Amino acid sequence: MTEIQLKNRGPIAELVLDGPESRNALDADNLRDIAAAVAKVAEAVPNVRVLLIRGEGKVFCSGRDIANVDVETDDAHAFLAEIFAPVFQTIRALPIPVIAQVQGAALGLGYGIAAAADIIFAADDAKFGSPFAAIGAMLDSGAHHVFLDRVGYHRTMDLIVTGDFMTGAEAAAAGIVSRAVPAAELSAFVESKLEKIVTGPAEAFAMEKGFVQKLADERPNLAEVLAQEAALQESARQTPDYAEGFTAFQERRKPNFD
Repeated sequence: MTEIQLKNRGPIAELVLDGPESRNALDADNLRDIAAAVAKVAEAVPNVRVLLIRGEGKVFCSGRDIANVDVETDDAHAFLAEIFAPVFQTIRALPIPVIAQVQGAALGLGYGIAAAADIIFAADDAKFGSPFAAIGAMLDSGAHHVFLDRVGYHRTMDLIVTGDFMTGAEAAAAGIVSRAVPAAELSAFVESKLEKIVTGPAEAFAMEKGFVQKLADERPNLAEVLAQEAALQESARQTPDYAEGFTAFQERRKPNFD
């Protein structure tokens, strides 16, 4: 049984999937708990400046907990559309950077939770892909969209039909995750990036997140991107972070974005 824990470390919120015995598998109640935890993080902004999502033990998340699912009465549509999708959107809607720290497997629903984050840092020997060929199920949790966009039709079908997994290193090379590092170094690497983020320009990060998500969803042409960039940069110019950053650069000192 997995428990969802929300820990606060000053400007860092940490959402932990805590069920190493079940490989951090998630059921409907877990997903509701994740949504509630993320809502609490949203209420804590701007005091909280980054959210870390990680799993306890050797695995990030092995997917949906199907140990007690009755295949005859289970409503897969409701589970994905009414329970998982809102969780994904809640994570994406946070106005602060969200980092997923992935060790071991991130499969099915587990990959979906990681993919909801803005940045995925993975161990180089982590595992990504679809285990569903073994149980006669479909790839889900948004993975079709991500895989087709990053690796194309043939590689996507390969991963689905063979059930083979990509390593963290392969996933980083393909753009499925942000970066891969040796497993023994993953935690320290993530902590260094968290420290960098929480001392960065929060307002600019929030604007960037909204803009990049919009570009990814709508794919406007170059002229539209240039126009929107110009408008957003002027909005950024009017923030205290922008003024501090420019002044610090001119004075050859480190900026203070507190």
